[in-house]
Amino acid sequence: MLALGQGPNPEKAKRLGLPEGTVQVSACVPGMGEHWAKPPDLPFGPIYGVMGERLVFVEIMVAQSDFAAGKSWRDLLKPLKGYAIDHVDVEFEPQGHEGYPVPHYDIHAYFVPHAEHLGYCP
Repeated sequence: MLALGQGPNPEKAKRLGLPEGTVQVSACVPGMGEHWAKPPDLPFGPIYGVMGERLVFVEIMVAQSDFAAGKSWRDLLKPLKGYAIDHVDVEFEPQGHEGYPVPHYDIHAYFVPHAEHLGYCP
């Protein structure tokens, strides 16, 4: 992972249509691509996946405890203008992971098919 703010590239973010203030926060992650976000939105998201010059997903992370408590959310995982969701993957992270070390769900709305993104950064 890159340290927060170590990946500023406002020109690329603008080309991709990402919200102002979005920066690269990780190198290429196998099966996903680079992660970009607005630092104040971390760790929950939205987090944007980028491969090359393409936006490939939007992600949120939801604590297991929030689901168990019956918390609700609306208007999440909206694709940015010009993108359509191909599929949504929900993955449980029982131990959490770097950046969000509590049990939670990673919810990715992908704009490309599995066959494409699963080949990223082998």
